[in-house]
Amino acid sequence: MTGLAPHEREAFGLRLPSATHPELRRVKGLNSPRQQGHKAWNAGWLLMDFLQRHPLAPQSRVLDVGCGWGLGGIFCARTFAARVTATDIDPLVFPFVDLHAQLNGVDIATQPLDFSRVDRALLAAHDIVIGADICFRQNMVQIVLQLVERALGAGVKQLLLADPGRPSFLALGRHCAEHLGASLLAWTTTEPLIAWTGQRPTIRGYLLLLGSWPTPSPA
Repeated sequence: MTGLAPHEREAFGLRLPSATHPELRRVKGLNSPRQQGHKAWNAGWLLMDFLQRHPLAPQSRVLDVGCGWGLGGIFCARTFAARVTATDIDPLVFPFVDLHAQLNGVDIATQPLDFSRVDRALLAAHDIVIGADICFRQNMVQIVLQLVERALGAGVKQLLLADPGRPSFLALGRHCAEHLGASLLAWTTTEPLIAWTGQRPTIRGYLLLLGSWPTPSPA
């Protein structure tokens, strides 16, 4: 990407503020997310890498659950002109979503919802559900599983979740593979942000796929 402003970085075609970006520092000074939405997590890069290889249809309706800074949804909006709604249990993440959306010239709708309140009506209004790093504790497996089951029951066509490979996520993935026809795939991508002096390291994790995805190409 050309034309980056000072204090900006680029990853997967997105403009991202560096830690020294004045607006990011201002937003951090005013908002301290209470859950996990205080940074961009590596599983989001796995999700974006998969979607670069398996593009969404233009104007797809995407629901980004447990969005954190919202980079997955923003990537879909910028890259595929998707119409995106981002949800998170913690409304203090939404100023970060708004900042990143503004930098990338897209509009993202936001709703403060925990997973149990992402209901069938909201799910039915979307074609695709995405989420990165949303099943990071064992006590979340059943909660996320219920969300997956509601999404399928509401007619969501595709679901894509990414994780570095925590035991809780792998338990969710194995259950979905056995009972819901899901695919649980190991996935890798190159670390996109840090200015490494040598060869960039590899990010490793897993993807959980449900619905009408094409046969994945090798990671």
